[in-house]
Amino acid sequence: VKPVEPKQFFNNDRIDEHWKLMRINIAFRVEILRSIKPFREFGFYEELADIVCPPYSDDRFPTLESFESFVNKETRKMGVPHSTIDVFRRNVIGFKAGMDKRDRRYFASGKGRRMMFERNLLPCSTTVIIVPDALLEHWAQQVRSHLNLNVFADSNEQRGSEFGVCYIDGVGDLSLARFPLNHKSTLDLPSIFDLIGYTIVVVPFSRIKQQFDNQRKRKKDESSLNLKSEVDYSSNSPLLQLRWFRIVVDEGHELGENPAGSDVTLFINEMASERRWVMSGTPTTGDEDDINYTSKGLDQLQRLLMFLRHEQYGIIPAGGGGGGPPNDDRSSGKKAQAKTEFVKQIKKPFLRKEEIGRKELYRVLDQVMVMHKKSDLNLPKPIFKVSEVDVRVPTVTQSAIISGMRVKNMDEATATLSRLGVLNRINQIMPYFKGNRKALFDTLLNAYMHTDVFQNEVDRSMGDYIVSCLRQQRIDLKRRGGAIVNTLAPLTAVNDSIICQKGWDDRRPIKAVVYSTSHNDLVGVAEQLYTSFDESNIAEMMQGKISSMAYELGRFRHGKKEGKFCPICNGWNEFTGQKLLGCHKTLLEVEDSDGNIFLIEQERIHRAVSRNEYQTHYNQPWMPKNGQAVDTARMGQDVSLTRYGVSVRHWRVNDVLCINGQNEHPLLQSRWSQQQWRSYGADQCRRNMQREGYEGRDNYFGPIPNRNEDLNYKQLFVKLRKWQRCGTFHSRPNWNQRRNRMEGYYSGPTLEDVEISAQKEDTFILLLDASLATGLDLSFVTHIFLLEPIDDAALLEQVVSRAHRLGCQGPVIVDTIHTWPKLDPTTEAVAKQLKSASCDETNKKLSQSICDHCYRSFPTLEIAEEHELTCERNPSGNAVVDPFHLSSVYRDIKPPPPLLVGETREDAKSSDPQNR
Repeated sequence: VKPVEPKQFFNNDRIDEHWKLMRINIAFRVEILRSIKPFREFGFYEELADIVCPPYSDDRFPTLESFESFVNKETRKMGVPHSTIDVFRRNVIGFKAGMDKRDRRYFASGKGRRMMFERNLLPCSTTVIIVPDALLEHWAQQVRSHLNLNVFADSNEQRGSEFGVCYIDGVGDLSLARFPLNHKSTLDLPSIFDLIGYTIVVVPFSRIKQQFDNQRKRKKDESSLNLKSEVDYSSNSPLLQLRWFRIVVDEGHELGENPAGSDVTLFINEMASERRWVMSGTPTTGDEDDINYTSKGLDQLQRLLMFLRHEQYGIIPAGGGGGGPPNDDRSSGKKAQAKTEFVKQIKKPFLRKEEIGRKELYRVLDQVMVMHKKSDLNLPKPIFKVSEVDVRVPTVTQSAIISGMRVKNMDEATATLSRLGVLNRINQIMPYFKGNRKALFDTLLNAYMHTDVFQNEVDRSMGDYIVSCLRQQRIDLKRRGGAIVNTLAPLTAVNDSIICQKGWDDRRPIKAVVYSTSHNDLVGVAEQLYTSFDESNIAEMMQGKISSMAYELGRFRHGKKEGKFCPICNGWNEFTGQKLLGCHKTLLEVEDSDGNIFLIEQERIHRAVSRNEYQTHYNQPWMPKNGQAVDTARMGQDVSLTRYGVSVRHWRVNDVLCINGQNEHPLLQSRWSQQQWRSYGADQCRRNMQREGYEGRDNYFGPIPNRNEDLNYKQLFVKLRKWQRCGTFHSRPNWNQRRNRMEGYYSGPTLEDVEISAQKEDTFILLLDASLATGLDLSFVTHIFLLEPIDDAALLEQVVSRAHRLGCQGPVIVDTIHTWPKLDPTTEAVAKQLKSASCDETNKKLSQSICDHCYRSFPTLEIAEEHELTCERNPSGNAVVDPFHLSSVYRDIKPPPPLLVGETREDAKSSDPQNR
């Protein structure tokens, strides 16, 4: 049973008594006319006013409810919008509160005014879930996997769809209830009457921030927050005009992280609801080893209690939903009072290690917190590896370093730095030429290692290592019989201990995450991966719009992409949340030696014509004249002319190309005939082309012209004229006001006429930037490659927990890639003689081990195993836990016991000795 209206708190008897006196009083006309003021713009207003204005001499409207019901019925009959009728409903609530004399003092209080404000909102039974942008796709996946959406369908046609769930800003792999984000402040949310029709509404943080900015612009002066005045509710965000059944904030620890509150948290705190949930992997943030962790964590908890509206240690703001913090003095005073009470009763006694403070903190958290830990689950332990990757230092560079140690004057030292490419650091390095040889060797080598040249080599080496690992893993998986995708996998990782045994046959699909805290390093390694794998094999979550992030994660998770095939050129257009209006596939307009101008696909290009070939065959009749050959220097070092069609950056107007001129290409879709193109406007297209001197945007994707219609040319030489999108070439007829003429011609089917379809693809790599990794569910991942060591135990745990979590079907391999400069034997001998740091094996950290419980790093396995015996997180250890460390209180919060038949939650909780 889902509530629709908030709990009634008016005294109906007193209101009925007051109404009997007012219905015969002419002075009451003012209140009645004020309530129906929203209908003044409609033609029936005068007639309605004559009927409802007191005094009532007959039996009209014996109760306030009958008056309200009559107005609602008449206005609906006249087609008045729901939004206008809702303003009338709010006005009635306003003077209903004034008629209940007993509660006037209560309504004047901060809590009462907040309740009055919420009664003016439209009540609904909808749950709104507010999530980080990167988690929009994750929530769509979880809803689809764990909720039976069919129960919300009104008809058989809707069964199996996403009925009942609205994803604001859309999700890449959904086909219903999309609201694509175009990052414009003018983009409106669905109306409140659309939103209340859903059971779940999922909203990303970016849209909350946008709504806050809009509200701040629209916000009126302080008098507009007075509920007894005429408030323009239509100017508020739809999210603030509803009284939600439940607000759920994912990664909700952000609500308590900032003392002043961010724009997102300020807006969320203004939203009204019956129930409030905070979901987080950690209630508070910070390093548990920090001496101030407990103090800062208690402050964060108090701010979370404010959001939860805790009666003793939180605050119920008395605001008007204006998109900002409440500015009422009494509200601010009560907020300070709640914080003072929390400090007095909990924080100070707890920090002084007084038992009364710990008991009170436990009591409050036991009321509001439900905590589940990974130790409660039978999860397979992650496998940690540290891999050394050698990065070869060029021989020329090594020679420059060796010779630099024998310089005799300043000029020779400058020449050495120039050869190393570090002349910009001459002031920092020059003093070392006068010092000992070891310091000079290490300084020169370290300076070179920080150059862009060496960093490119680091990226290449790391990329090659990842490629070799994944290729070998995929080969081994294929030898074992291939991947097994279990779509009915249990929620827990393993219910059978055999999964952790040595002989277990892991047949999960290979899914790898490449993670880095440095965006530049991740981009550099990505370039290397793209040279070894197809674009379809790699998904990116490095930066970009919310729709593209959700789309990329959907590709990586499901191994499929959504989009449309163009009906004209059969080009694939990926759907990333934006509406697909025109085909994005690039077509090239070319001209043959006979002067025929036509369109071709990139796939038809065999090669670009070199200077030597063009000069040799220039006088042949099939070679286009007045073209230009393609210089190999333009293509880049070691890049063949056959790669010309791969990238648009190689293209220039008048380039001479060798293409496949067959109309029936074995790998491409057959083109429409000339007769069919005439029916779609080809004749008008040719007239437009001639009018523009063949320099305009129009052309059509017709058959390739040949000298002999009975002959298909496998090699045809053409000259490149221009290139643009298929949708631009084939534009609909439209009136150009600037040129005062009709343009365009195409009348055939376009991309808009095609339904979105899904295509399978083998996507097994996700490039993940640290800034977008928070909260992601990657339980299906088998490998995580860390491009740099993570010494922060909390950060390492956060990264590993993306895959080591509820739902994983096996252990995840966490491979930390450690790069090391590789020197020639001669240079290495010199380095060992000097005892250089480049030869210190301890710096390689190959023996580094990580605690399975707290994720701290240790230099050897023996030290790590010794630590695990006393690790505070080890449930089987013998650690002495500080009861006045905040984390110890969290660990004492136990999951709620399962309910028995006929038992309530409170009964179960009170019977549990752990919780008692």
